[in-house]
This record gives sequence, C-alpha cells and structure tokens, in this order.
Amino acid sequence: MAEKLTKQEKEEFKNKAAKYKEKIQELEKEKKMLLTLIKKNPEIAPYAKIKSAVLGIQKASINTDLAVLSQVIQNIRGDEYINDARKEIYAILADLRSLHEIDFYSGLTDNQSLLEKIPEFKPEHRYNFLKALYEIINRVYELELQGKYRWSFPEIYQKLALIIFLLLDFKLLEKTKNPDMPHYEALQKHISLLIEVLQKAAQEYRSKYELASKDLDTLQNTKKILELLKRIYNFTGDKNEEQKISFALESTQEKIESMLSKDKKQDKKK
Repeated sequence: MAEKLTKQEKEEFKNKAAKYKEKIQELEKEKKMLLTLIKKNPEIAPYAKIKSAVLGIQKASINTDLAVLSQVIQNIRGDEYINDARKEIYAILADLRSLHEIDFYSGLTDNQSLLEKIPEFKPEHRYNFLKALYEIINRVYELELQGKYRWSFPEIYQKLALIIFLLLDFKLLEKTKNPDMPHYEALQKHISLLIEVLQKAAQEYRSKYELASKDLDTLQNTKKILELLKRIYNFTGDKNEEQKISFALESTQEKIESMLSKDKKQDKKK
C-alpha cells in the first residue's frame, strides 16, 4: 500500500509547481496574442503559427517538468501534466499541418509555395525547430510508456514525420552537394531527421500491431510511412536501405491482403 502523502510534501510540491504554472499561463497569453495578430494580418500566419508552436513546445516541456516534480516530491505519477503535454503536442502538429495541404503521397517539391512564404525561416532554423519538437515528443513518450495513451504515439510520430517532410527544401537539398555550400549541414541533418522519425513511426506502428491492435488501419499506416521512406532513400541514392524498405513493404502488403481476404470470406458467410 502506498504511503499517505504528508502535508509537508503537498505544500512543497504546491510551492515549487506555482512558478511552473505561472510560466504556462504567460505562454498561453502569448499564444492568444498571436491568434489576434493572425486575424488582423493573415499574411503573417505562417510565421505566427511557427512562433506559436515554439511556445507550445515550451508549454509541453514545463508540463513534463511538473510530471517529474510530482513523482520526485509526492511519489505520484503526474498523469494530468503528461496528458496536458501530449495534448499540446497534438495542437502543435495540427497547427503546423494547416500551413499547407500535404500528405504522404505529395511530391517532394509540393511544399515550395509554403517555403517561399517563409524565406526568413532558414534551413538552420527549421532543423533546430524540428529537432526541439522531436525531443519534447520523445520526452512525453518516455513518460507515457506505461500510461493509457501509450498507443497514441504511432500517430504522433507519423504526424511529426509529415511536418518534417513539409518543411524540407528538397530543391535546395538537391543543389547543395558541396559541404562548403551554405546550409549544407542543416539540410543533411534535416533529411537525416526525417528518415529517423519515419523509421520511428513505422516501428511504433509495428509494435502497436503486434502488441495491441492487430487491425488493418495500423498496417495501412505502416505502409504509407514505408512508401515515403522508400522515396526518400531513392532520392538520397541509398540503394541498400531502399531495398530493405522494399522487403518490409512487401511483407506489410502481404499482411494487408491476407486481412482483406479474410474479411471478404467472413462477409460472404454472413
């Protein structure tokens, strides 16, 4: 049986948490101000939404700090704070997705019209921003591994991969072959991050399929991710990895066809 929380422990957590909660309120005010600015001047919407996402990352980070603080001081899992951080991440991803219509079957240069609207958001800025978003998602993921929202993370990583895809300038990347050229390092890091997150999303969906769902939607999402990953390896010229993904795609497609076949047979029996 868990030990009863003492008054001293409650007070200690309350006092230390107050500053964190105050900062969250400040960040929320800033986010509301950005919404007002967007309404007054829609042209700044892309920059304002990116700034709002930065504030959201800070909010999610503070909530994870509160969750850890609750565990350390009170020996209580901070589900409320972990959940708030997860919700903030969903809001960030949805807001960024609204910047431009894109999906896993979009062309590699379909995002150029968006990139032209945010010229000051340089490749270095984009990579650092996306890396920070990935890191906070990983932190929430680690805190939620034993929680009831464990299986929401395949979708979260899938959405993150799409945002990383959206903000990568493939045209510039194709031209930037020399390490001495401007933005070379940032662009290489960006595409490496895209590959890493796609792999993470695919692995998370495979785990969900094996350990939790066994459903068709999970396999179909895995397939979409692997198809984009194959296209990226084709772009980079990594034939070995492209072949590995081709094998994984074939295996996934076989499972999908097997499930569809079973569903058809069951429908005929009804």
